[in-house]
Amino acid sequence: MSNKPETNIFPGIVFASKESRELFRIRNSFTFNLGLEMIRCVKNPFRLFFFPFRIVTLLLATQQILPDLTKAPKSGFTLIGIDRTGDHFSKQAELLALTIKKAKLGDVTLLNNSISPSHVLEGIQWYRIPAVREKNKSRKEWNLMTERLLSSTLSISQPSHVIYFGDYLYRGVADALDPLDSSVPITWFHSKDRNQLNGNKLNQINPILMPELSNGTPTSQSIHRILRRSESESILLTDIAPHNTNLIESVIKQKNNSILTAIQREYPLPKDIDLVVRMKEVAGMQLEGKITLIIDDESPLLSSLPTLKAPCLLLRTGRKLSPIIEQMVRDLEIKGSLVVVRRNTTEAITYSLQYLNSISEKQLNPARSDQTSTPNQSHYVLKWLKDSTQSYN
Repeated sequence: MSNKPETNIFPGIVFASKESRELFRIRNSFTFNLGLEMIRCVKNPFRLFFFPFRIVTLLLATQQILPDLTKAPKSGFTLIGIDRTGDHFSKQAELLALTIKKAKLGDVTLLNNSISPSHVLEGIQWYRIPAVREKNKSRKEWNLMTERLLSSTLSISQPSHVIYFGDYLYRGVADALDPLDSSVPITWFHSKDRNQLNGNKLNQINPILMPELSNGTPTSQSIHRILRRSESESILLTDIAPHNTNLIESVIKQKNNSILTAIQREYPLPKDIDLVVRMKEVAGMQLEGKITLIIDDESPLLSSLPTLKAPCLLLRTGRKLSPIIEQMVRDLEIKGSLVVVRRNTTEAITYSLQYLNSISEKQLNPARSDQTSTPNQSHYVLKWLKDSTQSYN
């Protein structure tokens, strides 16, 4: 008669991690139990008389197999936000968790490496994992700890959708997500170009460029105050990649009496730029005053357009965007708060710039007179999550 324990008395969390499943297989193997019997015989020589019978018993014993841990997923979400440094992705995961909970899409579980939540996470199960470089842990130790905690979290929450925030897929995260049932979608919200991502560690993960999430009414920001310019002056704020020369040259020719300002980037800016402003002084803010935006589809400001609430011209260069941002661009274009140029020619750009300048500020941007007319970024994410046929490309 076998002394092996019945596996059905254990909760699923006992076998949540890869280590625990492997340990179960080892401890229930014939060779392991034969070794235990030999050790017992060494400790107690009288057991040698029964050793042959014990071998037969082990051979005839019913082989214990790992129980089927597959459970029907709940109608809920597990959100993971991990940063190498800072807490950007942790906060983004937290904001989306609050948004999903408020929209009543299902139970929400949050795991991130933020020091503490910046909002009251009422009704949300929150787990914290230490930061990647906290307390000088080695990479192997941190990944192992992450796998154990995330595996346990998934076993408890049984989500119907897993959402990961981060610019890098850590081995510990990939190992914990790998055993998930193929029917559970895994979405990777990132802020990099898709070609720069390494998703080879997990085949079933679906990368998607995320919009910048914000909570509630954004803080108003005056670029005039930052640049120490008069409120009566017009500012033309640009964020254009250097290879889009047609747009850059057209903007310089059409700037008229506006102050040409650019977002500070890692590449050299044209010499005709009058002033420079940092990205963190603009992103996520509602811009005030006489200001117009001109960007291309490579600009990080693209995901913040609903928050910025400023007249904008967007150059489409053929870069593939996520369906969430594509929907956002179409919506803003229909509402009249965004002019989109889809042909990268001097003629098309010049005409669009003239059209942008010819429309009054109220006509071009009704969102400034009616703050509720333009949804924020969270609206587009929720709409995508509710879609039964979600696309990622």
